Amino acid sequence: MNSGCKWLFLVLTLYLTFPAMSQKKEVIGYYPSWKWRSRDNLVSPVRIPYDKLTVINYAFFYPLPDGSLVGRDTVGDALILRGERDPRGRGYKPRTGLTDVAHRSGVKVMLSIGGWEDSKNFPEVASTDAGRAQFAHSCVDQIRTYGFDGIDIDWEYPGYADHRGTPEDKQNFTRLLRVVRDSLQSYGTLTGREYPLTAALPASASALTNYEMDKLAVILDQLNVMTYDFNGPWDPLSGHNAPLYAPQPDDSVRNADAAFNLYVHTLNVPAEKVNLGVPFYGQTYTQCTSLYAPHAGADTVHFSPQGAFYYDIVPLLNKFTRKWDDRARVPYLISTEWNMLISYDDEESVGYKAQYVLDHNACGLIIWEITGDYLPDGTTPLLDVIDAKFKWSLRK
Repeated sequence: MNSGCKWLFLVLTLYLTFPAMSQKKEVIGYYPSWKWRSRDNLVSPVRIPYDKLTVINYAFFYPLPDGSLVGRDTVGDALILRGERDPRGRGYKPRTGLTDVAHRSGVKVMLSIGGWEDSKNFPEVASTDAGRAQFAHSCVDQIRTYGFDGIDIDWEYPGYADHRGTPEDKQNFTRLLRVVRDSLQSYGTLTGREYPLTAALPASASALTNYEMDKLAVILDQLNVMTYDFNGPWDPLSGHNAPLYAPQPDDSVRNADAAFNLYVHTLNVPAEKVNLGVPFYGQTYTQCTSLYAPHAGADTVHFSPQGAFYYDIVPLLNKFTRKWDDRARVPYLISTEWNMLISYDDEESVGYKAQYVLDHNACGLIIWEITGDYLPDGTTPLLDVIDAKFKWSLRK
């Protein structure tokens, strides 16, 4: 066998032996800037389990009406992004900020812009050439300042009237992303690097009518589909927060599988660009002990009005009976003592969602948010399941 044939044989052998090595999946954890204010800053940058993540989306900065960007929690930004204070009063210790620590572990850090509470200025920003240019300039400026690896746009949502949305948002969102993409590419030419552009996107067909998805699928490197909050205490009846599959025939569209099929098979987005969402929190319902039943709203006695994070739920599991919905592939908890239901994700349901990504050749998973399953002893049970599933797939 000549040297050329030997080389070809070696390549084919490696390919057949390790067919999944090129299929590494993304594990993208959103890291809220304000979480340092809770739990005694338990999850500081040095405690993040970087070995189980590929990307951190730092949330959130948001746009002012002129397109410039500011942080949602400026105190948190200083603590997390700039790093540890120099005890000698000389600013910050070098290389102790989030991006520095993450990069030493081979993890990228994206700046996520927007969020549910801070999307109201997007329509104005995106409506003019000047606003779009200033926004794109500000994105590059934050990359330059903090060492971010790219930009994630979380505009919730174009055309949404309660957030000052207009019919023109559909085209303006595309225009905004094109300008940001051009600016990232220009800056990358100077630095010799590539800066990804991603976006957090809705899971429902009705919301997606306000997006030019055929164009966005080309502009964006990855599409982060928020496959959670399908049901919540804002609805008249209790339901699953993040079902993987349809829990019943008359509710066939509010689940992760339906959202994936919508993007990939209806909107023709490449599967390898789609990240599905996994919530590390649950929704609570008071005066309710069954699914699809009336309730009295969210529980604010035992849990936060913003939901019940996994770390909140674990210490109270002895108060509940765990139920499993085999159709939806998610659990729920019932407490007759407290007359309450919780729809949430646990290790079993997260495992099914990670396997779904593998089986359908999706890009990976996004997590809202990475402090959600960080227990006081430093363990991360939900993230561990995702990590084990994806790493096992590389060894198969």
